[in-house]
Amino acid sequence: MDSTAIITQVANPKEEGILSCAQEKVSQCNISLKKQRNRSIFSSLFCCFRSYNVEPPTSNNNTSPLPPLEENGGVQKGDQTRVIAIPAHPPTKYLLPELKASDYGKKCVVIDLDETLVHSSFKPINNADFIVPVEIDGTIHQVYVLKRPHVDEFLQKMGDLFECVLFTASLAKYADPVADLLDRWGVFKARLFRESCVFHRGNYVKDLSRLGRELSKVIIIDNSPASYIFHPENAVPVQSWFDDMTDTELLDLIPFFEGLSNEENVYNMLQRLCNSLNTRMSSPAFSNVSRNPGLQIWSIEKMKMEPLPEKAYGSFFEGDCYIILYNKKVSNNISSDVHYWIGKDSTQDEQGAAALYTSQLDEALGGNPIQHREVQGFESEKFKSYFKSGVIYKKGGVASGFKHVETNMYNIRRLLHVKGRKHVTATEAELSWNSFNRGDVFLLDMGKVIIQWNGPESNKTERIRACSLAQSIRDDERGGRAQIGIIDNEQDSPDLMQIMTAVLGARSGELREATPDEKADEQQKANVRLYHVFEKNGDLVVQEIATKPLTQDLLQHQDCHILDQGGVKIFVWRGKDSSPEEKKAAFSRAVGFIQAKGYPATTNVEVMNDGAESAIFKQLFQNWKDFEETQGLGKTFSVGKIAKVEQKKFDINELYARPELAAEQRMVDDASGKVEIWRVENLELKAVDPKTYGRFYGGDCYMVLYTYMKSGKPNYLLYMWLGRHATQDEITACAYHSVELDRKYNDQPVQIRVTMGKEPKHFQAIFKGKMIIYEGGTSRTGNTVPEPPIRLFHVRGTDDFNTKATEVPARAASLNSNDVFVLKTDSVCHLWCGKGCSGDEREMAKTVAGAISKQDKQTVLEGQEPAEFWVALGGKAPYSSDKRFQESVVRYKPRLFECSNQTGRFIMTEVVDFTQSDLDEDDVMLLDTWEELFLWIGKSANDYEKNESLVSAKEYLKSHPANRDSATPIITVKQGHEPPTFTGWFDAWDSHKWSSDLSYEDMKKNLGDVSAISQISVDLQNTNLNKGSATKPSATKPSAPAKAPSHSNASTPPAQTNGSQQYSNGNLAQANGNDSQSQPKQKAAPSPAPAPAPINNGSQSFDKDLLLNKATEDLPDGVDPSKKEMYLSDGDFANIFGVTKVNFYQMPKWKQQNLKKQHGLF
Repeated sequence: MDSTAIITQVANPKEEGILSCAQEKVSQCNISLKKQRNRSIFSSLFCCFRSYNVEPPTSNNNTSPLPPLEENGGVQKGDQTRVIAIPAHPPTKYLLPELKASDYGKKCVVIDLDETLVHSSFKPINNADFIVPVEIDGTIHQVYVLKRPHVDEFLQKMGDLFECVLFTASLAKYADPVADLLDRWGVFKARLFRESCVFHRGNYVKDLSRLGRELSKVIIIDNSPASYIFHPENAVPVQSWFDDMTDTELLDLIPFFEGLSNEENVYNMLQRLCNSLNTRMSSPAFSNVSRNPGLQIWSIEKMKMEPLPEKAYGSFFEGDCYIILYNKKVSNNISSDVHYWIGKDSTQDEQGAAALYTSQLDEALGGNPIQHREVQGFESEKFKSYFKSGVIYKKGGVASGFKHVETNMYNIRRLLHVKGRKHVTATEAELSWNSFNRGDVFLLDMGKVIIQWNGPESNKTERIRACSLAQSIRDDERGGRAQIGIIDNEQDSPDLMQIMTAVLGARSGELREATPDEKADEQQKANVRLYHVFEKNGDLVVQEIATKPLTQDLLQHQDCHILDQGGVKIFVWRGKDSSPEEKKAAFSRAVGFIQAKGYPATTNVEVMNDGAESAIFKQLFQNWKDFEETQGLGKTFSVGKIAKVEQKKFDINELYARPELAAEQRMVDDASGKVEIWRVENLELKAVDPKTYGRFYGGDCYMVLYTYMKSGKPNYLLYMWLGRHATQDEITACAYHSVELDRKYNDQPVQIRVTMGKEPKHFQAIFKGKMIIYEGGTSRTGNTVPEPPIRLFHVRGTDDFNTKATEVPARAASLNSNDVFVLKTDSVCHLWCGKGCSGDEREMAKTVAGAISKQDKQTVLEGQEPAEFWVALGGKAPYSSDKRFQESVVRYKPRLFECSNQTGRFIMTEVVDFTQSDLDEDDVMLLDTWEELFLWIGKSANDYEKNESLVSAKEYLKSHPANRDSATPIITVKQGHEPPTFTGWFDAWDSHKWSSDLSYEDMKKNLGDVSAISQISVDLQNTNLNKGSATKPSATKPSAPAKAPSHSNASTPPAQTNGSQQYSNGNLAQANGNDSQSQPKQKAAPSPAPAPAPINNGSQSFDKDLLLNKATEDLPDGVDPSKKEMYLSDGDFANIFGVTKVNFYQMPKWKQQNLKKQHGLF
């Protein structure tokens, strides 16, 4: 804001965007009405909007500028970002004179003016207490001043108890005369104005250390935390006041100040006030909070949390803020997520209140919820997942008189722009063809009729989601009485197009091309940076400590950290031993960090506590471990001797009955099915001798077809084993033959890509503990490469399901004290047992050794090796003998993604809290279970996505922030042939879902036949179906043929029946079910009549030059300054606004105001 503002004040939500003529002239003089300090008590308690990166300080500011930024906008590594710096030394000259004798022993109270004691406005106020003339640029303007209720009583009492000082950030030429009128008793012993403030990072700060009074005896009363940012411990915050004549805050504060006047030191009592304010504000708001699973939503109304009715869930006013609590049952516990949602037109006060209540709700729930900051239009996928039918943004807000739920309201005209495939959002757009494009879906909502217009390039999933949203509006907002028509092809829906043309006008020109959603690609998300955030000498320090890959030990429990995921999302991690002040400032720091980095203000923020991290956060780290938590099937963390888990015999029936167990164990059955193996030889498949099953050579590629029976039907797993040293041609041939085999078995096999050394558990189990992997070579006939005379194999496993032997370099350094090794020479086979191996491992090593060599086995214990053992390995050498953690203990929550790279960038859209219903037939989905990746291919997925799916999966692994192993098995699953290892990750999997679900065509049929609509039962009172008499004919024909209405010619207004035009047909029947053709004069339930249009009937008109951009005093006599447009001639009105007066006053109020501001008539 400009530093020359006359009045420094918070913007009144009711006057938001309303500028009088005087204000316009003020703006021309570079004078602003709005405060830099537009915050309230809520922000003061939570400090949510402390700024890191604002205007540079002026010469009288002792703070340091921000450190230089990197090219990408980041704070340079090691640099320290200073947020708040309190001036170190008081000035030599104090602001207040020496204390008068009459005030000795009294404490000093500094009192703010605007929005604390009064509210001032250039807009005329009928009940103004004062009207103060203020000279601006040679012109006198009237300022209308309202006194806060009980201000007189409050000032008189304060004058008796304290030395009172008026300290305002407004200029003296406005504030001084206001103080003269306000303070009739001489309460203020001194008056300080903007000239006495310190300009600190964009705010006028009242530095109490400059007063010349002992700080422990100074109190400041102010509605803006930015004003006392140097001394928050001295503040009594009050809520910004505008015009609520029922307000009692000043009256309520008198008893507190009576007690404070007797305190020796003000700090203790001020701290108690802060605590009591927290308790007073939080207790009523949280009395109705439920810990049961489900969703709860509150809106911020008059700075209080008000619960929303469930019917309103999913609809959000753009002028409001909301708090959303989602509880979910996880095992025997309840996990919670708290979101605060910021509408794009909400006030700073409301945003501060929402942030505060979010923090308090977190505390009320034990500090366990994960907190999220959501900004309209940029919500997280998790937020949108709560609203299965979609999210609707509505214009206005509760403060403007709108209601969340107005069932059976039909006087509606709006156009909803629907976006999204999995989680849709619908934004109110201008009622014009200019809002449309070829790639999206739009809903024209006219109360009793909703028309869904599908862009020619929109896909089936988007159309289904939009249809579900239209049905939700019909059922929840219209009591099921509205009727829905769908336009897939304009040429096939002339009747519906006729209605759209009537409402929107004839379309000229071509539709705009579709604009792809702006989403971050995986490369951007992989650019993670971790910052340490801490206090140092009263300043906030933000220091980068690590980049990808991140490890868990970087997080210090006594501090807070910020994790920046490529500017896409900001995570704040609060250490369990960090101070309460640091925890409360979490959102403040995140928002300040976003500002310092130059990221969009819409960037998502997620705040979590130490030990309660979200699944997404954990996956940004390598090998995240939840300590002291049992993992998987009884596996726990243990250092040293690795605990061996007793293996139970597989019960196949239990695996089929409990697919979640199959998914957990990665086993579709007990591996006793039929096995066929081929080797790629000369780019063709050649069958492998069953006697050699289980032997894999690193120079080859193999196809392994496994067949198992389920419910009497064969099911197939097709493994593609790729040797580390196989040629690219062989790998390509393997992929080609997998497609051929897939077709041979009617596209039923589940395809599993296995990289050498990363064999899945079921693959190992097929070979019953005798799987051997040779580092190089080939098993082809005619192989001329001689077998090495000495080979060393590392044996891992404890039973038939998880044992394999892998060839390693034959040297002593390859040994490990925790395991068993097989050393094969021409003359002997040694079974070397490390000190840390178990009896089960030794027994399984004997089994696999028998498959490696037919020679007699000599068991060698570590430390008792014969000389020939070391000779065979080339001599003794150091090898690993350290104790290690048990393997495979890291467990991550599975995540489901929709894959897309059609725009040239690889895009992954996560589906949060996924279910089977999220698998759409025309999708390619990626399920990440960490140990494996599943690619699910829908039946209707296009060839491009099918062919690119494997590339997408590899790209996902490559770009993952946690540096995932690129050899992670990739499993391709086709719709209708999902194995239990896949279905087990979904709750209540239904194998008949796709055959029983309604298709898009079925959904349309259920809406009724709309192909021959000639009449629709809808109130079109405010819609001119016959544009010919009101608008000029379009130069371009409509893109679809429109039938002429069945009544008289187009230039004659249609006859009205009971005040509204009636249209109906048998398929879109009257709401009461009557036949309009048999009863042409039937009575229809009238829709609510529109508000009377304030048209200037018969009043004098003035030339537009006498009305446009004129101050109130410059207007002609008799002109109402709030309705200047009424006094334009009809011709001038149409030329300026582009519509007639009748159409103008049928627009929403907010739109009228915007147009008036735009054309200088406000």
